[in-house]
Formats: sequence, structure tokens, C-alpha cells
Amino acid sequence: MQNENQDIKNIPEYDFDIIEIMKEGFRRIEGVKGIFLAAFVVYVVVAIIVQMILGIFFPSSSSLAQPHLLNQQIVTILSYPVLMPLIAGVIMLAIHYSRGENIEFKSIFNYYHLTGKLALAGLLIYIMTVMGFVLLILPGIYLSIAYVFTLPLIVDKEMDVWDAMELSRKAVTKHWFKVFGLFFLLSLIMALGALAFGIGLIWAVPLLFVTLYGLLYPLIFDAVSI
Repeated sequence: MQNENQDIKNIPEYDFDIIEIMKEGFRRIEGVKGIFLAAFVVYVVVAIIVQMILGIFFPSSSSLAQPHLLNQQIVTILSYPVLMPLIAGVIMLAIHYSRGENIEFKSIFNYYHLTGKLALAGLLIYIMTVMGFVLLILPGIYLSIAYVFTLPLIVDKEMDVWDAMELSRKAVTKHWFKVFGLFFLLSLIMALGALAFGIGLIWAVPLLFVTLYGLLYPLIFDAVSI
């Protein structure tokens, strides 16, 4: 039974240097770029297929000038049962790799038994973040970063959805600006990698997962007992 009143004082003190952790990430991706890139490509392909299928029933637009925003939101939400366990699988590749465990491509499909929890987490994060952006831009930005470790906490620590969201939020809040800075730089590298005919993604994709989830997640949460 998880502790439903997990307090921020139980989160160990941690700190990190953005540049140093990215340098370590670059070192760690040597020899494993292929498996992370393949896993991410599968996720993207599945996402495209799922959204195309759902788009048949909920068309995103009747014309370029009249997008159906509600249908777009419905398609996004209905895709969560398929996509959330899959992206959790990619994240867990990085976490297992950081712990020195053997990693296999097929393991990205291992978390569909948690579909309910992971899809609900995706939905709640989506709702909370959208509300934050609607009410005021800054709360939306804050929450989009604060909930970044929710999915691995559900899988790795076997936490309930809201407990995982809160633990992620409280932990990230301790060094929110640093986590935001790291996420921003990794996202920028991803964008630049995509611009060069996608060639840069060979390095950018593994770097994002290995740095954010393979290095930062264990630094924060491996000492946390749930």
C-alpha cells in the first residue's frame, strides 16, 4: 500500500549541474543509440497510426480554415491507452540502463498491464496543464515540467496516479528552474536534430531519454522508499 501522504521532506536533497549532466548523458549513449532511436521511432509510428484511425471518427478539420479543436482534444485523449504505456516503456529503458541492467527493445511493450493507471495519469496531467495555460500561462508551464516523472513513478515505484503526480511535482519544485533548463536544452537539441534531415535525432533522442530519465530520475528518486 503506497503512502498517500508522501511529504516533500521525504524527498532526498539533490542537486545537479545542467551542463555536467548533459555531458554525462553524451557519454552514456555510446553503444545504445540504436535501441533508443528504434524504440522512439516505434512510438512515433504507433502514434501516427492511432491518430489517423481516431481521426476517421473525429476529423480534426472540415477545412484548413475551420479546425475542429474539440475533436483534436478527443483524439489526443483517446490515444492515451495505447501511447502512455508505450512511452513509459521507452522511459523505463533509460532507467534500467542507468542501473546497469540489460535492456531489450521488446521491453517497451511490457507495461500495458498498467494501461488504466498510465492513461489516467496522461489524462489528469493533460487536464491540469491545459487548465494552467487557460487560467494563466505560467501555471501551465510549471505543471508541464513538474509532472515529467509521473509515468516512471507509477511503473518503477508502483505508485497510485495522484501520488505519483504529487511526488513528481514536489520533487521537481525543489529545483524547478534547473529541471526546466535541462528540459529546454534537450528539447532544443531535439528540434535542431530534426532540422538536419532528422540525422541529428540519432544522438538527440537517446540523449533526451538517457539524461532526463536515465540520470536525473535515479538521482532524485532511487533513494526514495515508497
